[in-house]
Amino acid sequence: MAVFKRYRGKRITPSDPNWDDARWWTEFRLRGTHVLQSIAGARTKAQAQRAENTLRESVYDGRYSSAKAIGFTSFVDSEFLPWARANKLSFADDERRAKSLKEFFKEQPMREILPLHIERYKSSLVGKTTRRGTTRSGATVNRHLSLLSKILSMALDNGLVEGNPSSRVHKEQEGGKRERYLTANERPRLFAALTDDLAFLRPAVEIARGAGLRKAELLQLKPEHINFGSLPVFYPVNGREVEILPDWLLVVKSKNKKPRCVPINNLVRTALVEAIQDAKPDELIFSLGRNGVTYATIQRGFEEACKRAKIVYGLTKPGGLIWHDLRHTFATRLRAAGVHELDIMQLMGHSTVNVTIGYAHGTPSIIQRAVDNLAVEQGEV
Repeated sequence: MAVFKRYRGKRITPSDPNWDDARWWTEFRLRGTHVLQSIAGARTKAQAQRAENTLRESVYDGRYSSAKAIGFTSFVDSEFLPWARANKLSFADDERRAKSLKEFFKEQPMREILPLHIERYKSSLVGKTTRRGTTRSGATVNRHLSLLSKILSMALDNGLVEGNPSSRVHKEQEGGKRERYLTANERPRLFAALTDDLAFLRPAVEIARGAGLRKAELLQLKPEHINFGSLPVFYPVNGREVEILPDWLLVVKSKNKKPRCVPINNLVRTALVEAIQDAKPDELIFSLGRNGVTYATIQRGFEEACKRAKIVYGLTKPGGLIWHDLRHTFATRLRAAGVHELDIMQLMGHSTVNVTIGYAHGTPSIIQRAVDNLAVEQGEV
């Protein structure tokens, strides 16, 4: 078979608009060996054909070692996870979920992973009991499948697989979006619990609740990202200067990879001043060495604080509160204060209003007040 071009797993012709961006591939069978792989670096058909001839010679001489032999675990450990650590704020979640994937697929060759294998993996997760004693939700199963799809997409982009088999696997049905936030009744109880051995977590909770930062954004915050002065300051991000207004903070790397600035109120300012004590400008505000705040201690500490405050904790428990719900609380309080949804979107660092709607919930008191207003006759509509 002659050399050809593929784009995102599909063979294309010169009339395709993606022709220039596509990669050259070759496929042939020789001496019992089936070769199907991309030709890295080939820019013209002639170059691709020369590379194919070289491959044929190596197969004939017994020197061919196909990239298809790379095992799943090897690829995840050597390629995907290093990329995730360098590029994703949620890399800790990827590392945790990757353990399950590696345990199931082991060193199965990447090219040999089929939709039926992924279905078996999905079945191994669905309805099973987690280490916390709860039934694994459809949403959790889907997060694992999404990670697997991302891994296979990276392999596809690098010519290690022919396509992404996960695209043919249906995801689990998920329940509605979470509508949990820290209520006005729960707030004093939670903060009353953040004393003694849990006092180290109090500033982090106040900042997350009052500025809407994601956990990863909070843990990458540095003193130089905060402007306590009376004049604007500028901070370099990706080759451009970002203006930080007085009493604002800068999130250098958000989930959408764009910086954003957030104003700080008096409560957040007080918490930041407390957390920043003796920190150097370019030092992380929150770390194990400085104040004991890390991914792990946030999870353990917040769970214990909820327990002491008699607040149900847990993602899968009815009415359960988790750390990320503090971000929901921020958006919900903004909505209750009458802030425009586009402004909430900007403060949250969302790309679309639809995402923001899933965070800014209607509180019972606000909804009740809206309905009560209908009892006041103001003329015909």
